[in-house]
Amino acid sequence: MISPSVLPAARSAPARQNRVGTVSLVVAVGGAAACHLGLQGGPFASATWLRIVAAGFEAATVGGFADWFAVTALFRHPLGLPIPHTAIIPTRRAKIIEGIVTMVEEDWLSPDVISARLARIAPSTLVVDWLRDPTHVERVSAPVRDVLRGLTPTLSGPEAVGFLERTLQRQLRELPVDAAAGAWLRRAVTSDGAGTAFATVALSLANLAERPRTATELHWWLDRSARTLRAGGKRLVPFVLRRRFVQRRLVDAACGYAAAELRAAAGDPQHPLRQVVQGALLRFAERLEEGDAKALADAGRLRTAVVESLEADPLVRAALARLRAQLEQDLDDPHGALAALIDSWLRSAAIDRLDDPERRAAFDQWVRRTADELLRRYHHEIGRTVREHLEALETGRLVAQIEERVGADLQFIRLNGAVVGGLVGVVLALARWLVG
Repeated sequence: MISPSVLPAARSAPARQNRVGTVSLVVAVGGAAACHLGLQGGPFASATWLRIVAAGFEAATVGGFADWFAVTALFRHPLGLPIPHTAIIPTRRAKIIEGIVTMVEEDWLSPDVISARLARIAPSTLVVDWLRDPTHVERVSAPVRDVLRGLTPTLSGPEAVGFLERTLQRQLRELPVDAAAGAWLRRAVTSDGAGTAFATVALSLANLAERPRTATELHWWLDRSARTLRAGGKRLVPFVLRRRFVQRRLVDAACGYAAAELRAAAGDPQHPLRQVVQGALLRFAERLEEGDAKALADAGRLRTAVVESLEADPLVRAALARLRAQLEQDLDDPHGALAALIDSWLRSAAIDRLDDPERRAAFDQWVRRTADELLRRYHHEIGRTVREHLEALETGRLVAQIEERVGADLQFIRLNGAVVGGLVGVVLALARWLVG
């Protein structure tokens, strides 16, 4: 870390460098003046060496002034005078910007240059090295979860519901009805979960028997039966069935008895109703295993009836709604099981798969091909970005930025001009002295 005591010196370094050209010019002018004063009188008035030194300082003064003029003319008018071909950067700003854009877009960052650079890079190695850091994996998984969260509403859309409903019905229609189905039915009936399944169905039917709507439907059925019997010429039975008191007693007794028996069967593994159902299913399974034609036909008709009568739309909508809610809840938790699964998938999809040399080579080729295609299609955006940034700068700010970055070197150009001019002056003076 740089100590505070060093910072002022570091900041003042450019200022000292920017005075180099001025100091060199002052030294040249001062040296030339001093030499001319010495030649006016005194012990060295006729000294040849002093004349040679004076010629060197004079030439250094000319070189220093010439380079000062040239450097200053790049950024502004020297001494504020509107001399032609001065203040080059401000007056030719548009052409300079266009030249920079062309140089960056067509030379430095041309498609061929970038493609050649990509050809020397292995993108798979960069990706694998980057994803080995768990924090980088988390940074990638966050937008992946956002994308998945944005897709969850489509689960409850009509397209997803229709697709799942059609898939479910197609799978049910394609269920095989053969001896294997009989073996499956026998295993299901004798499995440990068969009792739980029977209890669930029995309790559901018991609840159905106790619903007021069931009683209402039974009343309607009794009325309909009475009308049918009366239309057939019967008198006594329809008369009895149409009595509300009789209907209520019959319905209450039937519903109550059915609910009680079903609840008892749900809780008693040895209940006669459960034994009857299990026995009937086992016998039907045995007939299917034996290939009984009537049993196979009955199973086929049962499957067709279930498929045709199944109203899968509400079931599918409810299942997808629960799935959507669960996914949204898990995706909102960056440390949940689903986030960990996504992180693991990213690592396995990138690191594990790219360990294979063939997959790595294919991935590198795909990245280079895709990058080259995108680069050639949108390469003009590079020049547009550079142009917009430069055009957004005020002329004074643009000149200041250029001068800030190259000003120190330009000051040394002024120094070099004074030094070279002085040396040339000394050489010419020596040449004149030698010639005589």
